[in-house]
Amino acid sequence: MADITETLRSRLPTSVRRRLGKVKRRVLRQPGPPAPEPSPAVVTPEPPQRSRLETRRDMVFASAKRDGLFLEIGPAHNAILPKRDGFNTQTVDYLDRAGLVDKYSEFAHYDPESIEEVDHVLPPDGSMLKEIDERFDLVLASHVLEHTTSLIDFLNECTPLLAGDGVLALVVPDHRYCFDRFRERSSLGRVIDTSLNPPRVHTVGTLTEFAINAVRHRGTGSWSAGHKGRYRLIHDLDQVREHAAMAEGEEYVDVHNWIFSPNHLRLMLKDLHDLGYITLRECFFHETIGHEFFLNLKVDGPGPKLTREELLALADAERRVDRPVFGPRKTEDTKTP
Repeated sequence: MADITETLRSRLPTSVRRRLGKVKRRVLRQPGPPAPEPSPAVVTPEPPQRSRLETRRDMVFASAKRDGLFLEIGPAHNAILPKRDGFNTQTVDYLDRAGLVDKYSEFAHYDPESIEEVDHVLPPDGSMLKEIDERFDLVLASHVLEHTTSLIDFLNECTPLLAGDGVLALVVPDHRYCFDRFRERSSLGRVIDTSLNPPRVHTVGTLTEFAINAVRHRGTGSWSAGHKGRYRLIHDLDQVREHAAMAEGEEYVDVHNWIFSPNHLRLMLKDLHDLGYITLRECFFHETIGHEFFLNLKVDGPGPKLTREELLALADAERRVDRPVFGPRKTEDTKTP
Protein backbone atom coordinates (compact mmCIF):
# COMPACT_ATOMS: atom_id res chain seq x y z
CA MET A 1 0.00 0.00 0.00
CA ALA A 2 2.84 2.35 0.81
CA ASP A 3 4.42 1.68 -2.62
CA ILE A 4 1.15 2.52 -4.45
CA THR A 5 0.77 5.77 -2.49
CA GLU A 6 4.33 6.79 -3.30
CA THR A 7 3.80 6.01 -7.02
CA LEU A 8 0.65 8.15 -7.18
CA ARG A 9 2.39 10.97 -5.33
CA SER A 10 5.27 10.95 -7.79
CA ARG A 11 2.87 11.57 -10.69
CA LEU A 12 1.63 14.86 -9.18
CA PRO A 13 3.11 18.20 -10.22
CA THR A 14 5.96 19.42 -8.00
CA SER A 15 3.97 22.42 -6.71
CA VAL A 16 1.11 20.15 -5.61
CA ARG A 17 3.48 17.74 -3.90
CA ARG A 18 5.00 20.65 -1.94
CA ARG A 19 1.57 21.93 -0.79
CA LEU A 20 0.57 18.41 0.31
CA GLY A 21 3.83 18.13 2.25
CA LYS A 22 3.11 21.40 4.13
CA VAL A 23 -0.42 20.20 4.99
CA LYS A 24 0.95 16.88 6.23
CA ARG A 25 3.52 18.59 8.44
CA ARG A 26 0.88 20.92 9.94
CA VAL A 27 -1.39 17.98 10.68
CA LEU A 28 1.41 16.06 12.37
CA ARG A 29 2.18 19.06 14.60
CA GLN A 30 -1.39 19.25 15.91
CA PRO A 31 -1.81 17.99 19.51
CA GLY A 32 -3.60 14.71 19.77
CA PRO A 33 -6.59 13.96 21.94
CA PRO A 34 -5.98 14.60 25.61
CA ALA A 35 -4.57 11.65 27.53
CA PRO A 36 -6.96 10.06 29.95
CA GLU A 37 -6.62 11.17 33.56
CA PRO A 38 -4.44 8.70 35.46
CA SER A 39 -6.14 6.63 38.08
CA PRO A 40 -5.41 7.86 41.58
CA ALA A 41 -2.38 5.99 42.95
CA VAL A 42 -2.99 3.58 45.77
CA VAL A 43 -0.59 4.70 48.49
CA THR A 44 0.52 1.95 50.84
CA PRO A 45 1.56 3.54 54.12
CA GLU A 46 5.11 2.83 55.21
CA PRO A 47 5.24 0.54 58.23
CA PRO A 48 6.31 2.53 61.30
CA GLN A 49 10.03 2.25 61.94
CA ARG A 50 11.08 0.42 65.07
CA SER A 51 12.89 2.55 67.62
CA ARG A 52 16.39 1.56 68.68
CA LEU A 53 15.01 0.28 71.98
CA GLU A 54 12.26 -1.74 70.28
CA THR A 55 14.79 -3.21 67.85
CA ARG A 56 17.08 -4.22 70.71
CA ARG A 57 14.22 -5.92 72.52
CA ASP A 58 13.18 -7.73 69.33
CA MET A 59 16.70 -9.13 69.01
CA VAL A 60 17.07 -10.04 72.68
CA PHE A 61 13.75 -11.89 72.72
CA ALA A 62 14.35 -13.64 69.40
CA SER A 63 15.40 -16.67 71.44
CA ALA A 64 14.16 -15.87 74.95
CA LYS A 65 10.74 -15.51 76.53
CA ARG A 66 9.55 -12.06 77.60
CA ASP A 67 8.05 -13.00 80.95
CA GLY A 68 11.03 -14.53 82.73
CA LEU A 69 13.52 -13.39 85.34
CA PHE A 70 16.28 -11.27 83.80
CA LEU A 71 19.73 -10.05 84.74
CA GLU A 72 21.02 -6.99 82.86
CA ILE A 73 24.76 -6.44 83.18
CA GLY A 74 26.05 -2.88 83.14
CA PRO A 75 22.96 -1.07 81.80
CA ALA A 76 24.06 2.29 83.25
CA HIS A 77 21.94 5.04 81.61
CA ASN A 78 20.71 2.88 78.74
CA ALA A 79 18.83 -0.13 80.13
CA ILE A 80 17.02 -2.32 77.61
CA LEU A 81 14.84 -4.09 80.16
CA PRO A 82 14.37 -1.58 83.00
CA LYS A 83 12.10 -2.22 85.94
CA ARG A 84 10.14 0.94 85.15
CA ASP A 85 8.88 -0.75 81.97
CA GLY A 86 7.54 -3.70 83.90
CA PHE A 87 10.37 -6.18 83.40
CA ASN A 88 11.39 -8.50 86.22
CA THR A 89 15.02 -7.43 85.99
CA GLN A 90 17.96 -7.28 88.34
CA THR A 91 21.05 -5.25 87.44
CA VAL A 92 24.74 -5.57 88.14
CA ASP A 93 27.44 -2.93 87.61
CA TYR A 94 30.83 -1.87 88.96
CA LEU A 95 29.34 1.40 90.32
CA ASP A 96 26.19 2.07 92.33
CA ARG A 97 23.56 4.48 91.00
CA ALA A 98 25.22 7.54 92.56
CA GLY A 99 28.54 6.59 91.00
CA LEU A 100 26.95 6.13 87.58
CA VAL A 101 25.14 9.47 87.80
CA ASP A 102 28.45 11.14 88.63
CA LYS A 103 30.27 9.31 85.82
CA TYR A 104 27.84 10.53 83.16
CA SER A 105 27.19 13.98 84.63
CA GLU A 106 29.60 15.72 82.21
CA PHE A 107 27.64 14.45 79.20
CA ALA A 108 24.63 16.71 78.74
CA HIS A 109 22.67 14.26 76.56
CA TYR A 110 22.50 11.64 79.34
CA ASP A 111 19.48 11.88 81.63
CA PRO A 112 20.29 10.85 85.23
CA GLU A 113 16.66 9.79 85.68
CA SER A 114 17.28 6.97 83.20
CA ILE A 115 19.73 5.34 85.65
CA GLU A 116 17.98 2.89 87.96
CA GLU A 117 19.18 1.55 91.29
CA VAL A 118 21.87 -1.10 90.90
CA ASP A 119 20.96 -4.40 92.60
CA HIS A 120 24.46 -5.89 92.65
CA VAL A 121 27.59 -3.71 92.81
CA LEU A 122 30.81 -5.56 91.98
CA PRO A 123 34.43 -4.43 91.82
CA PRO A 124 36.06 -4.97 88.40
CA ASP A 125 37.51 -8.31 89.49
CA GLY A 126 34.46 -9.31 91.56
CA SER A 127 32.49 -12.50 90.94
CA MET A 128 28.84 -12.41 89.91
CA LEU A 129 28.50 -16.03 91.01
CA LYS A 130 29.55 -15.17 94.56
CA GLU A 131 27.23 -12.17 94.72
CA ILE A 132 24.11 -13.42 92.91
CA ASP A 133 22.12 -16.46 94.04
CA GLU A 134 19.32 -16.41 91.46
CA ARG A 135 19.36 -18.16 88.08
CA PHE A 136 17.93 -16.29 85.11
CA ASP A 137 15.94 -17.01 81.98
CA LEU A 138 17.91 -14.26 80.29
CA VAL A 139 21.25 -12.63 81.04
CA LEU A 140 21.64 -9.48 78.93
CA ALA A 141 24.99 -7.82 78.24
CA SER A 142 24.60 -4.81 75.96
CA HIS A 143 27.91 -3.14 75.08
CA VAL A 144 29.59 -5.10 77.88
CA LEU A 145 31.59 -7.92 76.24
CA GLU A 146 34.11 -5.52 74.70
CA HIS A 147 34.84 -3.99 78.14
CA THR A 148 35.68 -7.23 79.97
CA THR A 149 39.24 -7.88 81.09
CA SER A 150 38.90 -11.58 80.16
CA LEU A 151 36.38 -12.55 77.50
CA ILE A 152 36.49 -16.28 78.23
CA ASP A 153 36.11 -15.78 81.98
CA PHE A 154 33.16 -13.46 81.44
CA LEU A 155 31.30 -15.95 79.24
CA ASN A 156 32.03 -18.81 81.61
CA GLU A 157 30.83 -16.77 84.59
CA CYS A 158 27.57 -15.95 82.81
CA THR A 159 26.90 -19.59 81.91
CA PRO A 160 26.01 -20.93 85.40
CA LEU A 161 23.81 -17.86 85.98
CA LEU A 162 21.45 -19.19 83.30
CA ALA A 163 18.40 -21.26 84.19
CA GLY A 164 17.89 -24.56 82.37
CA ASP A 165 17.00 -23.09 78.98
CA GLY A 166 18.45 -19.66 79.65
CA VAL A 167 19.93 -17.32 77.05
CA LEU A 168 22.90 -14.98 77.16
CA ALA A 169 22.04 -12.06 74.85
CA LEU A 170 24.91 -9.93 73.57
CA VAL A 171 24.55 -6.51 71.95
CA VAL A 172 27.97 -5.69 70.55
CA PRO A 173 29.41 -2.57 68.87
CA ASP A 174 30.72 -3.18 65.36
CA HIS A 175 34.17 -1.58 65.43
CA ARG A 176 33.78 -0.48 61.79
CA TYR A 177 31.13 2.03 62.81
CA CYS A 178 32.41 3.52 66.05
CA PHE A 179 35.47 5.24 67.50
CA ASP A 180 37.35 1.89 67.31
CA ARG A 181 37.28 2.04 63.48
CA PHE A 182 41.09 1.89 63.14
CA ARG A 183 41.85 -0.68 65.85
CA GLU A 184 42.73 -4.21 64.81
CA ARG A 185 40.19 -6.87 65.68
CA SER A 186 41.01 -8.98 68.72
CA SER A 187 42.90 -12.20 68.06
CA LEU A 188 41.96 -15.64 69.30
CA GLY A 189 45.47 -16.00 70.72
CA ARG A 190 45.20 -12.89 72.90
CA VAL A 191 41.76 -13.96 74.12
CA ILE A 192 43.13 -17.35 75.21
CA ASP A 193 46.35 -15.98 76.73
CA THR A 194 44.47 -13.36 78.71
CA SER A 195 42.20 -16.02 80.23
CA LEU A 196 45.27 -17.88 81.50
CA ASN A 197 46.55 -14.80 83.33
CA PRO A 198 43.71 -12.25 83.50
CA PRO A 199 44.61 -8.71 84.58
CA ARG A 200 42.58 -7.07 87.31
CA VAL A 201 42.12 -3.88 85.27
CA HIS A 202 42.86 -2.86 81.69
CA THR A 203 46.52 -2.74 80.82
CA VAL A 204 48.83 0.04 79.65
CA GLY A 205 48.78 -1.45 76.17
CA THR A 206 44.98 -1.51 76.00
CA LEU A 207 44.62 2.13 77.10
CA THR A 208 47.39 3.21 74.74
CA GLU A 209 45.85 1.41 71.77
CA PHE A 210 42.42 2.82 72.56
CA ALA A 211 43.58 6.42 72.94
CA ILE A 212 45.96 6.60 69.99
CA ASN A 213 43.41 5.20 67.52
CA ALA A 214 40.13 6.71 68.78
CA VAL A 215 38.32 8.73 66.11
CA ARG A 216 35.18 10.64 65.43
CA HIS A 217 33.48 10.52 62.06
CA ARG A 218 31.90 13.80 61.06
CA GLY A 219 31.72 14.75 64.72
CA THR A 220 30.21 11.55 66.16
CA GLY A 221 31.66 8.56 67.99
CA SER A 222 29.26 6.04 66.38
CA TRP A 223 27.54 5.94 63.01
CA SER A 224 25.76 3.70 60.51
CA ALA A 225 27.12 2.14 57.33
CA GLY A 226 27.24 4.70 54.53
CA HIS A 227 27.80 7.64 56.88
CA LYS A 228 29.76 10.27 54.95
CA GLY A 229 32.43 12.56 56.31
CA ARG A 230 36.02 12.91 57.46
CA TYR A 231 37.61 11.04 60.33
CA ARG A 232 39.33 12.97 63.10
CA LEU A 233 41.76 11.53 65.62
CA ILE A 234 40.60 12.48 69.10
CA HIS A 235 43.78 12.45 71.19
CA ASP A 236 47.21 13.96 70.71
CA LEU A 237 50.30 12.14 71.98
CA ASP A 238 50.27 13.86 75.37
CA GLN A 239 46.70 12.71 75.92
CA VAL A 240 47.63 9.19 74.81
CA ARG A 241 50.37 9.14 77.45
CA GLU A 242 47.89 10.37 80.06
CA HIS A 243 45.56 7.49 79.24
CA ALA A 244 48.41 4.98 79.45
CA ALA A 245 49.43 6.34 82.86
CA MET A 246 45.92 5.66 84.19
CA ALA A 247 46.56 1.92 83.89
CA GLU A 248 49.50 2.06 86.25
CA GLY A 249 47.24 2.30 89.29
CA GLU A 250 44.64 -0.11 90.65
CA GLU A 251 41.62 1.89 89.47
CA TYR A 252 39.53 0.40 86.69
CA VAL A 253 39.48 2.65 83.58
CA ASP A 254 36.48 1.86 81.39
CA VAL A 255 37.53 1.41 77.73
CA HIS A 256 37.02 -1.15 74.98
CA ASN A 257 39.42 -4.03 75.53
CA TRP A 258 38.11 -6.32 72.77
CA ILE A 259 37.41 -5.28 69.17
CA PHE A 260 34.92 -7.13 66.96
CA SER A 261 33.09 -7.21 63.67
CA PRO A 262 30.06 -9.52 63.43
CA ASN A 263 31.36 -12.63 61.69
CA HIS A 264 34.78 -12.23 63.29
CA LEU A 265 33.12 -12.66 66.71
CA ARG A 266 30.93 -15.54 65.48
CA LEU A 267 34.08 -17.33 64.31
CA MET A 268 35.88 -16.63 67.57
CA LEU A 269 33.00 -18.01 69.66
CA LYS A 270 32.79 -21.11 67.46
CA ASP A 271 36.54 -21.67 67.86
CA LEU A 272 36.41 -21.16 71.63
CA HIS A 273 33.56 -23.67 71.90
CA ASP A 274 35.16 -26.24 69.61
CA LEU A 275 38.47 -25.95 71.50
CA GLY A 276 36.68 -26.48 74.83
CA TYR A 277 37.17 -23.02 76.35
CA ILE A 278 33.43 -22.21 76.57
CA THR A 279 30.22 -24.27 76.54
CA LEU A 280 27.93 -21.62 75.03
CA ARG A 281 26.99 -21.76 71.36
CA GLU A 282 25.21 -19.36 69.03
CA CYS A 283 21.42 -19.66 68.90
CA PHE A 284 20.60 -16.37 67.16
CA PHE A 285 22.51 -13.80 65.12
CA HIS A 286 21.58 -10.57 63.40
CA GLU A 287 23.85 -8.41 61.27
CA THR A 288 24.74 -4.85 62.24
CA ILE A 289 21.93 -2.35 62.65
CA GLY A 290 23.24 1.16 63.13
CA HIS A 291 26.57 0.49 64.85
CA GLU A 292 25.75 -2.70 66.78
CA PHE A 293 25.08 -6.35 66.05
CA PHE A 294 23.30 -9.08 68.02
CA LEU A 295 24.34 -12.55 69.20
CA ASN A 296 22.37 -14.82 71.52
CA LEU A 297 24.05 -17.86 73.09
CA LYS A 298 22.82 -21.02 74.84
CA VAL A 299 24.54 -24.07 76.24
CA ASP A 300 22.67 -26.26 73.74
CA GLY A 301 22.63 -23.71 70.92
CA PRO A 302 22.85 -25.06 67.36
CA GLY A 303 25.87 -22.91 66.50
CA PRO A 304 26.23 -20.66 63.46
CA LYS A 305 25.37 -23.43 60.93
CA LEU A 306 28.34 -22.35 58.85
CA THR A 307 31.67 -24.05 58.35
CA ARG A 308 34.81 -22.50 59.72
CA GLU A 309 35.90 -21.77 56.16
CA GLU A 310 32.64 -19.94 55.45
CA LEU A 311 32.98 -17.86 58.61
CA LEU A 312 36.60 -17.08 57.75
CA ALA A 313 35.53 -15.75 54.37
CA LEU A 314 32.74 -13.66 55.87
CA ALA A 315 35.03 -12.26 58.58
CA ASP A 316 37.71 -11.47 56.00
CA ALA A 317 35.18 -9.54 53.88
CA GLU A 318 34.52 -7.28 56.90
CA ARG A 319 38.09 -5.98 57.01
CA ARG A 320 37.64 -2.96 54.74
CA VAL A 321 34.84 -0.45 55.16
CA ASP A 322 35.77 2.64 53.17
CA ARG A 323 38.69 4.70 51.96
CA PRO A 324 39.29 6.95 54.97
CA VAL A 325 39.85 10.68 54.65
CA PHE A 326 41.10 12.56 57.71
CA GLY A 327 40.51 16.11 58.84
CA PRO A 328 42.34 18.09 61.54
CA ARG A 329 41.58 17.55 65.19
CA LYS A 330 39.08 19.84 66.86
CA THR A 331 39.27 20.98 70.48
CA GLU A 332 35.79 19.64 71.24
CA ASP A 333 36.82 16.19 69.98
CA THR A 334 39.31 15.61 72.77
CA LYS A 335 36.71 14.33 75.23
CA THR A 336 36.79 10.54 75.51
CA PRO A 337 33.87 8.90 73.62
